[in-house]
Amino acid sequence: MLKANKFEFSDKKIDALPYVEKMYSNSVWLRNGLEEAKLKLRVYKTKKSFCLYFNERLITLGKFTETYGVAHANSDALRIMTGTLTPNPESRGMGFGKLGAKIFDDKESKGRSFVDVNRRKFFNNVPRSILEKQINKITREDVIAWKETFLRDKSQAYWNKVLEVPTNIWNEASKTYAFSLLENRRNPFSCIKEEVAKQTYPVPTFNQLKEIWRALRSHGHQKVLAIVKLKILTGMHFSEIQKLRLRHIQGEWLVMDVGQHKNSNNQNQIRHKIYLSPQVLKLVKTWVDMFEVVEPDQLLFSHTGVTPISDKSFNSVWLRATRSANLDFRFDRLRHCLITDMKNSDHDPKYITGHCYLENTASKFYTDWDSEAMANKFKQVNLFWQTKVYNLVNNMWF
Repeated sequence: MLKANKFEFSDKKIDALPYVEKMYSNSVWLRNGLEEAKLKLRVYKTKKSFCLYFNERLITLGKFTETYGVAHANSDALRIMTGTLTPNPESRGMGFGKLGAKIFDDKESKGRSFVDVNRRKFFNNVPRSILEKQINKITREDVIAWKETFLRDKSQAYWNKVLEVPTNIWNEASKTYAFSLLENRRNPFSCIKEEVAKQTYPVPTFNQLKEIWRALRSHGHQKVLAIVKLKILTGMHFSEIQKLRLRHIQGEWLVMDVGQHKNSNNQNQIRHKIYLSPQVLKLVKTWVDMFEVVEPDQLLFSHTGVTPISDKSFNSVWLRATRSANLDFRFDRLRHCLITDMKNSDHDPKYITGHCYLENTASKFYTDWDSEAMANKFKQVNLFWQTKVYNLVNNMWF
């Protein structure tokens, strides 16, 4: 939950608040005998919504409008506290799918990419028979039947990943939108995971990076080769590379948008930066010219300039090139190679990968990542790694 800013609520004050994602708390307590609760206001980009924090649960009351203001919200809150009003009556007739969509909308402050991935997993996999059911009508038998159908043509490992999403939706709903319907009910999605033997994938050694570089170079697909080179040099996730645009190249830095890096979101407002050594910057500029990237918002790696290279088309080239050279490595293992080699070299890879952002409370909330001192740390570590790779593949750089 976002840290709340306290003030005494009034319709006039709330109406004047800007549409910037933030949680506010009424400085006046609501009391019913010995019970206490707080009226809160969650501001989104397009709306303002009243909530009640009561019995360690955050209950949505309703959207702030001309007809639903502080007095109305306080009245509903007190009725909930006294048991004369069921929280979130609109959720009682809401299907699980619509409830999920509402929760995804409320979670967008965690980062658009994070929400979009889970939204797709939810709606592309959960069957309509479950999506259209009221949440308290979903049974364990419903989930088991879905599982049996799902596993006919999909893997157990993927089932476990998909199952996490409706499990979390149900848990979130039980705390907020529909807790009165779900109180003391067991989550029907829990404990239906499949035991999957953990697969281990080989990590290339530093010297094998040269073989991978050569294999992709000889295969002739320039954009896939460029993506592989950038992955080796920066450790970026494929999803981050897919979203790179010309405007992200700022001097000797790649500067991502908020939410583009996996540890960045609207709450911490981190824009992950990667230093580009003179050799790497020259390489990147070569790609810009080669792929005719001219507009600031144009994608660096795209077949159309509008949509990024898909996972499927990239993987088909990657697999053909690496297997023809007898190199059986997954693409994401290149990042593992970077981290392993840097640690063995007594250099901390967190300033390349961005793991530094989540290291502790100070890193999450109190560190000025844009300061000159932090920039120097990022620069030193990136320069060390990029120079080492350059020396390894020197004669095949372009």
